[in-house]
Amino acid sequence: MMPETPQESAPSTYAAAGVDEEREQNAFARVMRPWLARTQVKSPMVTSITGLSSGYFATLMHLPPGPPLALTTDGVGTKILLAREANRWEPIGVDCVANNVNDLICVGAVPLALLDYVATDRIDEGVLDEVARGLFLGAELAGIAIPGGEIAQIGAMLAESASGGPMLDLVGTAIGALPPARAGGTEYRTAVDGSAVRSGDVVIGLPSSGLHSNGYSLARHALFTKGGMSLTDQVPGTGRRLTDALLQPTRVYVKAAESLWAAGITPRGMAHISGGGLLNIARLAADVSYELDALPAPPEIFTLIADKGEIGKATMHATFNMGIGFCVVVAKSEQAAALDALKAAGEDPVRIGWVTSRAGKSVSIPAAGLYGKGDSFEQVKGH
Repeated sequence: MMPETPQESAPSTYAAAGVDEEREQNAFARVMRPWLARTQVKSPMVTSITGLSSGYFATLMHLPPGPPLALTTDGVGTKILLAREANRWEPIGVDCVANNVNDLICVGAVPLALLDYVATDRIDEGVLDEVARGLFLGAELAGIAIPGGEIAQIGAMLAESASGGPMLDLVGTAIGALPPARAGGTEYRTAVDGSAVRSGDVVIGLPSSGLHSNGYSLARHALFTKGGMSLTDQVPGTGRRLTDALLQPTRVYVKAAESLWAAGITPRGMAHISGGGLLNIARLAADVSYELDALPAPPEIFTLIADKGEIGKATMHATFNMGIGFCVVVAKSEQAAALDALKAAGEDPVRIGWVTSRAGKSVSIPAAGLYGKGDSFEQVKGH
């Protein structure tokens, strides 16, 4: 499916909510990456580092004869503003862990540890206790340690407020490693970057728990600024309050990913569906395209955001996960075994699409009439 006349694309609506993703990505590519790509490790212990130029989910550092290490860093974003308004901080601790470990597993790494960084305008021990409890719960789900971190009081840099709780930001940096390919062996698991993806492979999706921690600037703009709703209002058809739906923690997919390896299945590609929505699948290295012809209906919270904010399908699918939080690409011959392994791990997996031979790394969603490349979808004429 190729676009005819584009009718709506992501940047315009999202920019109105205060986030210019296209400018952000272009700024990194043009301004920051040229400098960062010139940095070099001086130690002879490191033979290579990969990841910066590809824009993949995690960076690999090779230190033979030990296992290749995987590194990633991420924060929680403006979901923190809702946590502050609701005075419910535990979920963002889980989010911080999940955002990082879900990126690590995309390269085939086993997450090991995370360091957290909290920047705040003032110390509130009750708030920090909740954040730390959330970090603990996320670490338990991921099977990692959090051996240290940092708290910085930077009131002059944050928007202080006389009322309400403290302003803070929460960021984590995680490390993982490629495990031995066989128990007791000296060869390590081959890194996954999506270069093995082939035409005819299938895409399996794992459900999200909601928005996770992406698109909250747009969600708040749609629900509260345009829609006039409050956190105590209910999400139609669910019996849940907005505060519960929006602060639902991000799911941790470590156990799901490891279940595939344990079953003898080597994923050809894995994608954490975060900012950018299902377009994240196109970050896999192979020059192929993806047709998502069997996506389940999105949960009610996404429909509510679209309705209240008058947001088109193109923007919704380029901003939110729309109910799918993680994708695995496997050979068609391994589809049944992969589904069985994921179900045994407690997941509710569903085949959501397949890989086409079309070059260009596009993502099409026929039922929604969408065709996407880069960071945006376009609405195909007639849909």
